[in-house]
Amino acid sequence: MDRGIYPILSGALAHERRMQVFANNMANVNTAGFKQDEQAFKAMFPRAHAAIPGIGYGAGLAQQIMAKPLGPAERVFAAPHRMKTTFEPGRIRLTGNPLDLAIQGSGFFEVQTPQGVRYSRNGMFSLDHQRRVVTNLGHLVMGAKGEIKLPVGKMVITTQGEIKVDDKPVDRFKIMEFPEDQMPQKFADGLYISDKGAVAKNPQVQAGHIEESNVSAISEMVKMMEGMRSYESAQKVMQAFDRMTDTAIQNVGRVV
Repeated sequence: MDRGIYPILSGALAHERRMQVFANNMANVNTAGFKQDEQAFKAMFPRAHAAIPGIGYGAGLAQQIMAKPLGPAERVFAAPHRMKTTFEPGRIRLTGNPLDLAIQGSGFFEVQTPQGVRYSRNGMFSLDHQRRVVTNLGHLVMGAKGEIKLPVGKMVITTQGEIKVDDKPVDRFKIMEFPEDQMPQKFADGLYISDKGAVAKNPQVQAGHIEESNVSAISEMVKMMEGMRSYESAQKVMQAFDRMTDTAIQNVGRVV
């Protein structure tokens, strides 16, 4: 088989990987606080070998594929590099639930999970049977004093995240900020992980609102269609290589 097919194959796999990311973005278009992802790739060149005959018959398939052919090195492979998350804020929507909170600008709520401290932009909170503030997954939402436990009474949450019950201060939501070049990494279930955070000095929240996903469904559909066409183009190129190989096998060396 012509080894020129493998760079094309790596490109097709890259497009497939990107479409998986687009599909995940679209699946979370209605998830509160979700941030859009983009898969980044890097170019990889074959490892240098003196020549193809220098590779023994016992060499593995991967080594033979990545071996440098005779002549100029023109083959370049696409390989996953890193996942980039766009932290632009989503649209803020009114819900009327007093425990729904939307952070304006940067910042993350700190939550306690069985795996340790995590961070979230999803401010859809509620009270458990002990009147502790929890996320929609049941994780404890942290305040300046630790877990937030509310007494019975009329609750008000200020724009700085301070909680008052019957006009008496109870606690303040712990909102963390991160440097732009050290933003937290996605963990699981819409949560983030990092050890670079610091307590926000002047947080701004809106009670009775939630932050929607920053994913544009139309934009992601367009990207998915473009990725599908590129994937199909790569398939056609590989089929052309296959036909050329078949022709060579059938015709080269035939006695006329």
